[in-house]
Amino acid sequence: MIGPFVALATFVSVVHAQPAVDLLIDHGFPSTGTLNLNTVLAAVTAKKGTFHFGSTYDTFDADQSWFDGIFTTFYRHVVAENGCKWDATEPSQGVSSLTECLGAQSFANQFSNTFRGHNTFWHSQTPSWLPGSFSASQVVGTIIPQHVQAEIQGMGASVTSWDVVNEVVGDGVSAGMTSLQCVQNKGDWPTVTKDGSGVPLVTDLSFIFAAFKTAFQFAGANTRLAVNDYNTGGAEAKTACVINLIKSIQANTTIPFNRLAVGFQSHLSASTGGFDSKSALASTFSTLSALGVSAMITEMDIEVNANATPNLRYQAAIWGDYLDACLYASNCFEFINWDPRDDLSWRGSAAAATLFDTNGNPKPAAYEVAARLQNFANGGAEPCATASGTSVCKITVTGSSTVGSTTTASSTTTSASSPPTGCVSAQFAQCGGVGWTGCALCAAGTTCQVLNPYFSQCLT
Repeated sequence: MIGPFVALATFVSVVHAQPAVDLLIDHGFPSTGTLNLNTVLAAVTAKKGTFHFGSTYDTFDADQSWFDGIFTTFYRHVVAENGCKWDATEPSQGVSSLTECLGAQSFANQFSNTFRGHNTFWHSQTPSWLPGSFSASQVVGTIIPQHVQAEIQGMGASVTSWDVVNEVVGDGVSAGMTSLQCVQNKGDWPTVTKDGSGVPLVTDLSFIFAAFKTAFQFAGANTRLAVNDYNTGGAEAKTACVINLIKSIQANTTIPFNRLAVGFQSHLSASTGGFDSKSALASTFSTLSALGVSAMITEMDIEVNANATPNLRYQAAIWGDYLDACLYASNCFEFINWDPRDDLSWRGSAAAATLFDTNGNPKPAAYEVAARLQNFANGGAEPCATASGTSVCKITVTGSSTVGSTTTASSTTTSASSPPTGCVSAQFAQCGGVGWTGCALCAAGTTCQVLNPYFSQCLT
């Protein structure tokens, strides 16, 4: 997560304008009522191989009953917002304290959710004994490896992914910079002796390599190891820096590319210029896929100009585009929404930046997210870039439940086929639901029973 002062600098130049948008929830997918993603997320995982969709949690969060409910029915993947950061996990040098981090993991386990780690190295939220007056060799050879080992080993092999290093690339980078130049541009410890001091300490990327080498040694065999950063995702110079950094990490640690990942924080604004286009995201994800590297959306939130219906619909369109970019990419398996509801958001409740309002009620973006997940699970066509506005993207519906998309720019239309006639679904198989394109008949002895608007199942 980026700090509040960085956030101001990040979003101050955004132009506050937005188009009218067309959404899946305008075309037959539910836009009201109770949301339960259990079945659809299972179907998405079955289609992609694995898919984790979740949000943040800390053991000291209030309104525990709401958290219990929402992490049972909607968010099914947990990341500790603060409980696994360095200040919480090593308050005294060499003394590991994983109470809060393990508490968040225990909460995930309680509801059969998966868990990811955030983070082992960050220049911010460090314990009081850091940065200190340590030498470069102490930082690289002892302090970082000792901390990374204690945290990753202590949290166990089931963690789906770790943000091994967080926010290490500068905001002032430019095209053509080397990985080292990109990191030195950040101007934070440990490349300087003290944040903003300008006095060099670690003069190469050895601190990053040390963190990744240690993480790889002690993480689970299926755990992905990520560089996590903000203002990334599209064709920005900072995105190029992060991709080059991943290449440098692989070359200097020999960690297989298929164990590495890039986390795109995605702290966005629902305004022109406040987010990357779906096509830009798809291009970046494809570049990483060609290397064998995973892409992740790790800290998604979207500030709106006003908490009003047109703004919330635009927010939903952007959320849908980012989710689609991940769903339809071959290498994106985790999607984290940062803070589960508006009153808990690090951006403040007035920003209305999450999927649920201050009372914990789902906003249009929550329903649109559910619709995108269901559309993907059903084998539906990828909708066009809805955040582009209705002048570019209008969604079309064929029949009562078939969802497709059209881009008016090219006047092309693709749609999923209607449910085939004559085929039969076995017991426990899906037989209907919004956007369903498979068999509508059930095997003898079973009937097609509606479980929710998205899912009907063949049951006795």
